[in-house]
Amino acid sequence: APNNFAHETVGADLDYFGDYSLWTLIDETLTDDGSQLLKSWMLGSISADQVIARQTTIRSLRPDAWFYTRLTLITDRSEMMHSAQRILEFLKTPLAGRSTFYGYVVLLLIWAAWLGFVFTQTPGAIFLYLAFAGLHFQLIGRSGETFMKGVGVSNHLSMLFPIFSALEKRTSLHRLAPTIAAHGPSREARALNFAVGFLSTSANPIFHLLINSVLPWSSTGVLLLERARRRLDSSFALCLKELAHLEALFSLVVFDRYQSSTYPTMTASKLAFENCYHPLVPRTRVVANSFGFNGEQRLGLLTGSNMSGKSTFLRTVGLNQTLANMGAPVFASRFETRPFTIESCIEVSDSLRDGFSYFYAEVRRLKSLLDATLTRPSLFLIDEIFRGTNNRERQIGSRAVIETLSRAQGSEGFVSTHDLELTSLEGLHVVNLHFREDISATGEMTFTYRLQKGASPTTNALRIMQLEGLPVKQ
Repeated sequence: APNNFAHETVGADLDYFGDYSLWTLIDETLTDDGSQLLKSWMLGSISADQVIARQTTIRSLRPDAWFYTRLTLITDRSEMMHSAQRILEFLKTPLAGRSTFYGYVVLLLIWAAWLGFVFTQTPGAIFLYLAFAGLHFQLIGRSGETFMKGVGVSNHLSMLFPIFSALEKRTSLHRLAPTIAAHGPSREARALNFAVGFLSTSANPIFHLLINSVLPWSSTGVLLLERARRRLDSSFALCLKELAHLEALFSLVVFDRYQSSTYPTMTASKLAFENCYHPLVPRTRVVANSFGFNGEQRLGLLTGSNMSGKSTFLRTVGLNQTLANMGAPVFASRFETRPFTIESCIEVSDSLRDGFSYFYAEVRRLKSLLDATLTRPSLFLIDEIFRGTNNRERQIGSRAVIETLSRAQGSEGFVSTHDLELTSLEGLHVVNLHFREDISATGEMTFTYRLQKGASPTTNALRIMQLEGLPVKQ
């Protein structure tokens, strides 16, 4: 699996997370566990067979899309994110041990004997009552604290109760949530609430004293709550895992319904796509592109003018590959690929805190990327390679990296550059691609954002400088 450094860089390069990101398109989870699982799907990679199986599952859940949407509408997600963890913490700690149970048995025997003595008016009832009262108040000495714990977990369960109750009734989902179907967490929650009701007398000290003076009331409540805790503890963690799995799946089902329903082919030997576009660019402005590696080609060398679309193209391919790796639909009319690990070097920044210059930070990123592409099938995406150094050394370093990547069997990807001299590397493994602009008779630039074969025939840096009023001449 990719290391944390790769996760952080790819996530930043491809806008995985943030206010306007891929995450905002796909996240429909309800709990923290569901959110973390969906994130692991974004950052991870699974086999082609597993991807195909997940695609099949998502399609099969389409009839249940509105069912899950209703659950999201009745759920307070901010509260749900914390409730599951609080419940698990409660379930870890026993409320009553074996000695409490044995003491309760003795208490019931004394209480029954006392009642018998009272009804038959047998002498000695007062001694049995004193024994009962003494033992009982010893057993319930911490019932108030137990009650507060019970109330807390009951409140948290109330957040999850509608979800589990709905899933228990939805027979079409039982195959994906067998523990929830078999154990019925909502039923266990009702039993726990019943036990909490027994202990609610603690909220009224006078009534609490009176009722426990004649009945083993609160001690019964403690044991009922402990029984409910044990029953819930035996299955609740598994129920949460099943819920998280359903949340992650239904996030992609909702995505399938409202964003895209085109699924990639995951058995292709080469990356190829038609009408592929960026998920985060407004549909009214987005431009789709088509491309496919042929034969032994492994590296697309992108040249083109500033602002012509090179960086957006790299992100387009990376984001759609991410969706493909997850088993989700993609933004294309056709997308053929493999379960690539994504490696990128797009947004590089220096780090004053760590004492890294821009160039050194870029070198570290490229070294990590090269190591990955040489050891596992990877999709590499590099934008403006070695922009942080001078022209001569940039070309020498770029040639070495491009030649190494082009020989990395099993890996494919794209490298963008402003150095047109590098287009001479086109050959068996390298194909030249470009974006360009058109300049009207009045000098206005227009961009088509269309990917084209071959090296870029134009540049526009000087023209942009002139348009912005800098004193340069062509």
